[in-house]
Amino acid sequence: MFIDNYKSEAPEVDGPLVILTGVAKYFGTKEIFSGVDLVVGPRDRLGIIGPNGAGKSTLTKIIMGLEEIDAGEIYRDKDLRVGYLPQETHWDSLKNTIAEEIKTADPKMKELMAQKTEYEKIMSDTKRKDLDEKIAEYGKVVEEFEKLGGYEYENIAEETLKKFNFPEDDWGREVKSLSGGERTRLALSKILLTRPNLLIMDEPTNHLDLATIEWLEKFLMDWKMAIVIVSHDKRFLDSICTNIFDLRKKESRRYFCNYSNYLIEKEAIKNAESEAFKRQQKYLKEQEEFIERFRYKATKARAVQSRLKLLDKMEKIEEPEEEKKKIRINLNFGKSLPQRVMVIENLFFGVKEYPLAIMEGTWEIWKENKIGIIGANGAGKSTLLKTLLGKLEPLDGKVKVSGSVKIGYYAQSHEELDPTKNIFDEVTEKTGASHQDIRNILGSLLFVKDDVFKNVSDLSGGERARVAIAELILNESNILFLDEPTNHLDIESKNCVIEVLKNFGGPIVLVSHDREVLEKVCNVIWEVKDNAVTKYLGNYDDYVYKKSGMK
Repeated sequence: MFIDNYKSEAPEVDGPLVILTGVAKYFGTKEIFSGVDLVVGPRDRLGIIGPNGAGKSTLTKIIMGLEEIDAGEIYRDKDLRVGYLPQETHWDSLKNTIAEEIKTADPKMKELMAQKTEYEKIMSDTKRKDLDEKIAEYGKVVEEFEKLGGYEYENIAEETLKKFNFPEDDWGREVKSLSGGERTRLALSKILLTRPNLLIMDEPTNHLDLATIEWLEKFLMDWKMAIVIVSHDKRFLDSICTNIFDLRKKESRRYFCNYSNYLIEKEAIKNAESEAFKRQQKYLKEQEEFIERFRYKATKARAVQSRLKLLDKMEKIEEPEEEKKKIRINLNFGKSLPQRVMVIENLFFGVKEYPLAIMEGTWEIWKENKIGIIGANGAGKSTLLKTLLGKLEPLDGKVKVSGSVKIGYYAQSHEELDPTKNIFDEVTEKTGASHQDIRNILGSLLFVKDDVFKNVSDLSGGERARVAIAELILNESNILFLDEPTNHLDIESKNCVIEVLKNFGGPIVLVSHDREVLEKVCNVIWEVKDNAVTKYLGNYDDYVYKKSGMK
């Protein structure tokens, strides 16, 4: 979206920025969602949630005008100016420096700056026969550049970089050298330059380390304009959003509260709907019994007809969805473990060209340990995990594993799943477990009844993650090494995976930036920082408490 004049802030809007009425979206003949009513006000802080495949990203693109609607109506204020941070950020060029990339935020300004630079190169050749003509053309470009506030734009771009923690010494770094967190900060810097009055973010915490997530939260808390966020990060939603929009295929609903209170309100609504359904069913049964009893009695004919008409006109309450199966099974199918499972001695890990960190002294992993590895992107978390697994050789030191240990490893991607098979056949082939065990574990992971016959190729990211975890457990892994096990999972899938990990009977070592996982699953935190690993007893909240210096 082009910027009109860099001397002005984002235009203030008194009324709604966007109104959706009865909006529906289809991909081919498949309905994604329908009947969506949504108003985005000028100060709204709205979190959009829902299962994978519900159309959350599609809905944000409809709000922006990047996707057409198939039914319904949409209104956008004439002064709407959107800043958009997608899941995968587009870069003008990975070879651009930070200083070059931020100036590409506005396409018109980017074009004028390129023309201005090109003409300056041309005019350096004083022997050109068409020099006067080029000087005149250059003057027109400069005039338009100044009219749009071009020189101020360059100054604001530099000030914005400083605001987003990019020191001037770093401006010469290429985009390709930046970490995930640095790229997110640069993308937000570019968005800020467009002076949006509506900021839309799609899964902004994916691939960010904990420090950057906390920085982003503080930034958004200070943001004065409207925000729409698609996220599965419950803590993030609680920190930023004051409204939750639950997007569902059949019925979507807005809740005027944060995520934690949304859970309470949704449960109350579900209970009320369940009671209303039961009351109506009882009433219908009573009326049907009356009709059957007196259907053929002439003296009751008028009363019977009256009740038949009443039942025909009555709006029937749909039966609420059956509550999902709760996971209450102890998921440890391996042989009994010794108390001490792994011993790590003076471990130095990394690669020869790029040594990362050291674990000085003797470290031990015990049967009851559930260890969360945290640290900035690039600190060496995944490298440490792979070194403990034996997938990478240590630069120095030793890792000793008990002979009864059977390690299961969960990588972030799931390419090992066969897309040509259904879930049941895939798990059967990979594990060789009994059909009953497979059914039990898949059921505990919310694959119930005919769900187990879904094709792997049709599964969402969250469903694939659950299948991968089922295979780990059914292969009788009695210690799990997990790399970002909840990345890209919807909230339902994440809740399911967290319950599985909490109930797993053996030790777990996991890399995660998800504070909920680190808080609910882990009882030890290993922080990789400044080329060393530090151990903190307790979960993530305990770690934060200790780091704050409180006693």
